[in-house]
Order: sequence, then C-alpha cells, then structure tokens
Amino acid sequence: MSSTLTTYFIFNGNCREAMTFYQKVLGGDLKVMTMADSPMKDQVPPGAENLVMHAFLQTPGFALMASDGMQGPPPVNGDSVSQALSVNSTEDAEAVFTKLSEGGKVTMPIQETFWAHRYGQLIDKYGMHWMVSYNKPMPM
Repeated sequence: MSSTLTTYFIFNGNCREAMTFYQKVLGGDLKVMTMADSPMKDQVPPGAENLVMHAFLQTPGFALMASDGMQGPPPVNGDSVSQALSVNSTEDAEAVFTKLSEGGKVTMPIQETFWAHRYGQLIDKYGMHWMVSYNKPMPM
C-alpha cells in the first residue's frame, strides 16, 4: 500500500493569516481558495465570502491543508495531536522553533535530549501544537 498523510487544520476565520505565517516560517508554495472563489459561490452565506474554503501549503518534505470552519460551533484546538517537524540541523531546529513560537507558548524549551540534538515543544499563536526536532541517529 502506498499512501501519504497530510495535516488539515480548521481555523475560525483566520485561516489565510495562519497559513501565510506557516509559509513564512516553513517555506513552500501556498494556494488559497476563498468561498467567493469556489464553484459554490452562489451558496455562500452573506459575510462568508472571504473565508477560506481550502488552503494548501506544499513544501519539499510535507504539505499542510486548512480551511475556515463554516458551520456549527467554532473549532476547538485540542492538545491530543501535535505536528512533529523534523529538520536537518541544529540551526534549522532553533530557527524554526523560534519563528513558530512567536506569539505562542513554549511548553518545552528547545534543548538537547538523549534522542535529539535539539528538541522542543510549543503551542503556536493559532493554538496548534508543534514538536520540533533534529534527531540523533537511532541506536540499533
């Protein structure tokens, strides 16, 4: 079986802002479709035209997708899932961690651990949980 797994974030009206932030931190190509841009634009509730129907950030190593929640109660960002981002150097780990944590909350400062040259945890300013690491080789 061949498959891929892509993270899909649901935001509460600030999807474009968040995905633009992630693009600045992580790089990649960002494509955004608003409700007004969609083929369903005639069914969009008044005031929802600028909400994001679908955003796609493609980087060389992974993709992030997202949209603004439209129906029902606003989404609640929980602490049961974290994005685990692995990088290729100590410098990259520290730089990405610093940028992602701007305006957010560091839950474990980036540091050396027994399994990683650098590892840290944070909740970004959009409420999303991240683990950033530059791992050491796994002992066999």
